[in-house]
Amino acid sequence: MNGVFYLSQLLLSNFLFTLALLVYVIVSLVDMWKSYTRTSSKTDFLFFILTLITLFIGFLVSPFLALAFQWKRSRTKRIIGILLIAVPLMLVLVSRFL
Repeated sequence: MNGVFYLSQLLLSNFLFTLALLVYVIVSLVDMWKSYTRTSSKTDFLFFILTLITLFIGFLVSPFLALAFQWKRSRTKRIIGILLIAVPLMLVLVSRFL
């Protein structure tokens, strides 16, 4: 539970990082919608709806959903998502042990 608290403190204190996460989620939402309109896949629509809901209810879940959607679709967006999620987790772990 403390890890989530520290992660939320990091996100709130670092406006640019939060903005980068928001841009990543919005780009993923656009990709989800384009994929759904192109293929009519229910899975893509489900990812779109869940990510949109978590964007407003619990922002910390949205980047994970966006990363899950981008995992097999775009290598560049997958790497960006991993970095955007892994960097704050590493900072939390380092700050807890130092």
